[in-house]
Order: sequence, then C-alpha cells, then structure tokens
Amino acid sequence: MNAAQIVQMVVALLGAGGIIGGIVALMKLRPESGAIVVTAAQGALVVQSSVLNELHKENERLRSRVSALETLQPENQRLRDQLADMEQQLAEMKRQLAALRDEVHEDKA
Repeated sequence: MNAAQIVQMVVALLGAGGIIGGIVALMKLRPESGAIVVTAAQGALVVQSSVLNELHKENERLRSRVSALETLQPENQRLRDQLADMEQQLAEMKRQLAALRDEVHEDKA
C-alpha cells in the first residue's frame, strides 16, 4: 500500500463517518426539536401571562379613576352652573358701571 492509497482510504473513512455522523445528529436532533418548541411556548406563555396581569392592573386602576370622576360629576356640574351665574352677574355689573359712568359724564357736561 502506498501513500496515495492510504490517503484515499482515510478520506473515504472520514467521509463515511461524516455522513453517518450527520444522520445520527439529525436523528438525535429530531426528538429535541419538540422539546425546543415546548420550551419556547412555555416562555411565550409566561411573557403573555405577565403582560395580561399588567393590563388587568391598569384596567382596574382606570376603572377606579373613572368611578371617582363619575362621583365628582354632579359637583362639577354645580360649580359650572355657579360659574355661569357669576358670569351673568359680572355682565350685569359691567352694564351698571357703564351706565353710572355715562351719568357721571352727563353731570359733568
């Protein structure tokens, strides 16, 4: 056996080992692929659960705020009505002041 034949035999053995090793690796990876998918799904579920919990807390906070605002609505309306009355009184006072100024200017003239 010369060096060329030895090299050919080594290359053939390594090539066959590589192909067989690849097949074995694919066979071994196949069952693990299911485990990888399950692990990824579990991680996604944990993330979704935490997001849902945070959204639930935010929803409860907003509900309590809306409830508080609805409780204040009658008081707010009363204050608006009171402000409208005061604006009418102020307009009347301005008219009276203008009339008094006119009287004073007429008296001076």
